Amino acid sequence: MAKRDLSVDWKKYYDEHLVTIEEAAKHIVPGDVIFLGQATQVPYAFLDYLYEHKEEYSDVTFWYNVMNVPNNMVFDHDIKGHFRLLNIYNLPLDRMGIEAHTVEPLGAGYDTYTNCMQEYGVNGSALQVAPPDENGWCNVGGYGVCTNAITENMPEITKKFGFIDATGIYPVPTFEIDHGNIHITEFDFIIKNDTEMFELPTPQPTEVDEKVASFILPYLKAGDRVQIGFGGLGEEILKNLSKLPFSIEVFSEVLCDSMMPLVESGKITKLRASSPGACTRETFQWLSENCGKYDVMLVPRTQCIEPLGAMEQENLVAINATFMVDLLGQACSEAQGLKPYTGMGGSMAYLYGAQRVKGGRSFLCLRSIYVDKDGETQSNIVPWLPEGSIVSMLKNYVMFVVSEWGIADVYLKSYKDRIKALIKIAHPDFRPMLKEKILTTPLIEEADFEGYDINDSTPPAVRQPNTAMPFRDYTFTKAD
Repeated sequence: MAKRDLSVDWKKYYDEHLVTIEEAAKHIVPGDVIFLGQATQVPYAFLDYLYEHKEEYSDVTFWYNVMNVPNNMVFDHDIKGHFRLLNIYNLPLDRMGIEAHTVEPLGAGYDTYTNCMQEYGVNGSALQVAPPDENGWCNVGGYGVCTNAITENMPEITKKFGFIDATGIYPVPTFEIDHGNIHITEFDFIIKNDTEMFELPTPQPTEVDEKVASFILPYLKAGDRVQIGFGGLGEEILKNLSKLPFSIEVFSEVLCDSMMPLVESGKITKLRASSPGACTRETFQWLSENCGKYDVMLVPRTQCIEPLGAMEQENLVAINATFMVDLLGQACSEAQGLKPYTGMGGSMAYLYGAQRVKGGRSFLCLRSIYVDKDGETQSNIVPWLPEGSIVSMLKNYVMFVVSEWGIADVYLKSYKDRIKALIKIAHPDFRPMLKEKILTTPLIEEADFEGYDINDSTPPAVRQPNTAMPFRDYTFTKAD
């Protein structure tokens, strides 16, 4: 096992440990569980080589977070017995692998990232990194900062493969050198493997995104620290920030292309995120060149997408998406029924964290309807969750639920008040059905709807539901 040694001639170490992909592959043995990092960190050429020689391997597991480059291992059901792919969050390629039963979605969120790695016995890492700087430090790029500080110092990881990528990894500045760098002497095997920078276009907001955003924007105020996800809704929120008469900060799981112009204009005065949100090449270049010029920094997962990190941020505004909610506020955000789609990600940290801080607000957003496989329109707001639903968020952690029809304040509310608020933001065609079905339960009775207008979608008063100081600020002293 290689260990960091800043006293050696790192260039000599580099030359002595430089191997080919073929030579590196000889050190993968049965029982290995290899951490691949996320997105551009994954050494896809290494996976392709191993796949081509799959008959030589057995019982090898790869633990990773999203793939963004097609590779044969994901699409071949016959890898079973040879390789196992465990993924903590799913994007399109991962979903294809889930359909093919080659990728297994992990039942964990980003707040338990390293705990889950330990649960599966991760004992090695294979990561794409930038070439070493003048002191032998290899930057892990934007996607690596999220986890590097902890994962690369895990004592369980005793075998490290470093894939040196001069073209596909853009170095990014960080507060601490361990946050975004691995010293060349920490790699047991060093492999040159230049790649193309992978980028995704910015998603465009839909009409539903525009309507949902219009309900959220009045709740923002000067000095808020806003968490915005990658997608059309996030883009719509960012687009409208330039029209607001005040500036905000961003404290988010992901950083998006549209944030950079807002930083330059002063609308975003401070930006902290754990990872790029599938950004374009221009944003990676901007980060590499401008982090020191503006108050922008990528930070480790433990600071940004764990509840304890979120709970340090006053006026935290969390904006997240979900697929389905029932009339109590329980939400399914990672799967469509039993079909995995994304993952828990960092939503737990923000939804829980927002309710534990002064001035915290959280918004769980969804489309009111969808069209099923038979072409029938169905409601995403349901009286109770269907059998086989994967529940992502408990009702007690939900504050505001938003659809294109309105906003429902369910935080700290009784069952009856939750039911009445959520029916009003369902599609009008489904509101009578929701009322009729929920009346068949012990949760509410007809008399509770007296004076209730099922078609009144007037938003609740703009307020901060969490104005008291949270429990963590109470102090206790020893008795004399």
